[in-house]
Amino acid sequence: MSSLERFTLCIRVRHRASFIDGTYLDNAVLSHMPHLVKFCFDIVTHVTISGQVNPSSDDIRRTFIERGHHVDCYIDYFKYRSDRCHVYSIPFNINRIFAITHSFPGGNFIYVRILCINDDIHSFEQEFFARISRAFPLLSRLSLDIRYERKKISEEKSSIIEYSHLTELRFCNVHIDYVEQFLSESNTRLPCLNKIYISYEDLVSVTENFTRSTTHINCPKLKHIIFNRKMAMVHSKDYYLCFPLLL
Repeated sequence: MSSLERFTLCIRVRHRASFIDGTYLDNAVLSHMPHLVKFCFDIVTHVTISGQVNPSSDDIRRTFIERGHHVDCYIDYFKYRSDRCHVYSIPFNINRIFAITHSFPGGNFIYVRILCINDDIHSFEQEFFARISRAFPLLSRLSLDIRYERKKISEEKSSIIEYSHLTELRFCNVHIDYVEQFLSESNTRLPCLNKIYISYEDLVSVTENFTRSTTHINCPKLKHIIFNRKMAMVHSKDYYLCFPLLL
């Protein structure tokens, strides 16, 4: 690829002894592309636990900046599993980004349409989801894999978050608190939502058996509900009142 002028690299690497930084990327990859004009990347490195001194996100970021790359990054250090570093070029002009965690610093990602939030050891509060709505203003598909319950919600009324372009929402391995976060219009507004992936039990619980008024803003626009496991069921009248487009 020595004559390549434009290069977009999206890569996730596991079982390394160190994070991929600017020095390694230049020496191992970019030094073989002398005609490269435009380079965009999204890199996640999983490092096995080694007991070595852990670099900070500023350390990793500096190795890229010193070589002329504009980047942002964040690092998750874990006690009993591989550490994770996510570094990406800015401005970010790719339509999807690797899964983000609680450590994601935010930014401006106007080209991203597809996003996954994957984190099973942190609680995600209203402020984080507000930051996501600002960082990804044109987001159309969102997947949630968040297993840790939310902290006690403050009695102070929070601002309602709007995802203006979100059409598809997937609840994967998710605590029910986050189903509540997105389907209740007292927390979130989803004017374009038409498809969700969810467990039947969570949907029944959050909608109070399809009768809860605060879910009647986001739910009536749904055209597709895909349950996480197949099951035979006969839907009630209230189900179709809650989801009239499924008739």
